[in-house]
Amino acid sequence: MKTNIYNDEKIIEHLYNYGYSKFLTMKELASVKGKLNKNEYHVYYPYPDASKVLLYKKEEPKLSLLKIEGTNNLRHQDIMGTIFKEGLKEDSFGDIVKYNNNFYIFVLPHLKDDIKYHMLNIRNETVKIMEEDLSIKDNFKQEYLTKEYVVSSLRIDNIVSTITNESRNSVLDKFKNKEIILNYEESLKPTRVLREGDIFSIRRFGKYKFNQILKSTKKGGYIIEILMYK
Repeated sequence: MKTNIYNDEKIIEHLYNYGYSKFLTMKELASVKGKLNKNEYHVYYPYPDASKVLLYKKEEPKLSLLKIEGTNNLRHQDIMGTIFKEGLKEDSFGDIVKYNNNFYIFVLPHLKDDIKYHMLNIRNETVKIMEEDLSIKDNFKQEYLTKEYVVSSLRIDNIVSTITNESRNSVLDKFKNKEIILNYEESLKPTRVLREGDIFSIRRFGKYKFNQILKSTKKGGYIIEILMYK
């Protein structure tokens, strides 16, 4: 709880000092909004389906949009892994969006050159990064792969085990190593039951959305629909 309070205070301080916040997850947005008056801020969505947003007081924040050109084998999780390897924090970049077989990433302007000149390789592949006109974001829409799974329960450890096809012990190690993130929260129990709309990431496997329960099975399990971020 104290960590959340401290994080909220940092976000609000940045908003007052600079007129805008850094990138916020939906969980952070909900927490901070509860500590501000409605007339103190506006919410900026970089594009309609954005899962990370910014707060601002008067003028909309200026963002940079970087285009990442590589092969068709490049994946969302590969880019995320490289970003964190370079030491960028979660609040310094926005959504990573795939559009017309290329990936795009929203970043704060002061970071664009660092990313352009240091992220030259992703998953041992040479990539080209260039700044793109922000107007292209009007065409963005998050793309997913739709997958169905049969699970015995809706616990997150069971669903992760089914997706990765790994043993329970291996999955528990992922939780211990904070390789599982649910709704942008690292510290969670393996027994947490997923609800429709929950977003979770599995390091080295990708980002997912628990879309819906399709039906129950005769053995007391479920057939569920999972959306995998492209």
